[in-house]
Amino acid sequence: MMKYQISNAPAFLYSIGVRQYESGTLTKNKVKLFEYYKADSFTTEQKAEILLWCKDARFFNSRAQYAPELKSVMVAFPKAGFYRKGFN
Repeated sequence: MMKYQISNAPAFLYSIGVRQYESGTLTKNKVKLFEYYKADSFTTEQKAEILLWCKDARFFNSRAQYAPELKSVMVAFPKAGFYRKGFN
């Protein structure tokens, strides 16, 4: 398993079978805290592998505003700002 490095996140997700279709950065007060990746779903095994690779990863669910029946999941990996500032 590759060592956690934020720039390796897309390759890592692909290697465990996660097909992400959107990515971006979550910021607070202009500090970049997380890099996120949206997918249709994660299996229990994939979540466990992600947490082994990055213990500080966070998982979220999201819904489209105008089509609430469409759901997606998101995994967010911490960036340097998270470790400097924290997540409050």
